[in-house]
Amino acid sequence: MELTLKEIAEKLGGKVIGDAAVVVTGVSSIEAGRPGTAVRADNRRALKEAEAGGAAAVVCGENIDSSAKPLVRVSRPKAAFARLTALFHPPRAVAPGVSPRSEVSPKARVSPGATVAPFAVIEEGAEVGEGAVIGGGSFIGRGSAVGEGTRIFPNVTILENVRIGKNCLIQSGSVLGGEGFGFAEDADGKQVKIPQLGGVVVEDDVEIGCNVTVDRATWGDTVIRRGVKIDNLVQIAHNDDIGENTVIAGLSAIAGSVKVGKNVVMGGNVVVGDHAEIGDRAILGGRTGIAAKKKIKSGEILLGSPARPFQEMKRIWAWERRLGRKLSRESGTVSEDEKPTGSGD
Repeated sequence: MELTLKEIAEKLGGKVIGDAAVVVTGVSSIEAGRPGTAVRADNRRALKEAEAGGAAAVVCGENIDSSAKPLVRVSRPKAAFARLTALFHPPRAVAPGVSPRSEVSPKARVSPGATVAPFAVIEEGAEVGEGAVIGGGSFIGRGSAVGEGTRIFPNVTILENVRIGKNCLIQSGSVLGGEGFGFAEDADGKQVKIPQLGGVVVEDDVEIGCNVTVDRATWGDTVIRRGVKIDNLVQIAHNDDIGENTVIAGLSAIAGSVKVGKNVVMGGNVVVGDHAEIGDRAILGGRTGIAAKKKIKSGEILLGSPARPFQEMKRIWAWERRLGRKLSRESGTVSEDEKPTGSGD
């Protein structure tokens, strides 16, 4: 595939600085900078590195206005370069059809344009939309639906009453629709299981990583809204509502009945207690802990466990460091970070 810089700028909504007729045949990292490819430079330091390499052109932000190499200036270079990369490396095409080695109920509805790989199981009442791909060894339970263009990778388990929208990606090992964790203690101290009778709704354009669990609701639905991106090894509990375009990094765990707003960012290993509410565009740094029933305002940036505002948490960490040094001096010990470095006599 070949694209001129003019064509690239049109596709990315950018502006060419330099020779618009330069032809690009692919993309590469700024360190590699292969001839004929485009690279991304987010700042002038990166641009200098790009100029020293062999790449044909640079995709950059609007803060850069000139270079020894032709530029495509865009408002959001990271997102634009991702789109450019997808143009040169589209998903592998999959031929439609149902493998004879799969097990599809005659009462399931599978579109003629869908793909069902070997050893997949699709139960009665399930639906698979046009252009959807069901990977090998995956399971689609009764009453569940997989929307148009959605790709279910191998060994995904989708239990009953899970509705997945269009153009989603569900990576291997994930389980959607498992029972929520609900128990009540009786008079004898025994845990009585609370039936989990609800479902799961995954809206359009959602991506779910490997080994993610999304539990079905006790009543109603657990909802993952349009455009949400979930990393590997994340737990979404029963009756959660995850807002549009939210991003959740790996190893995070969200307890039951949590409401997460739109465009929220959660770092790795974030823990959110049950019935908490996270406002739109809040940012929770890695390992942040949100207490049960806590309400986080829109746009807040929080760190630590328990969670505190960003600037306050930075001061606490500074105080802890100073206190540690003070106690080391008073006790006559020296902490690792106070030991001298080097090999001098």
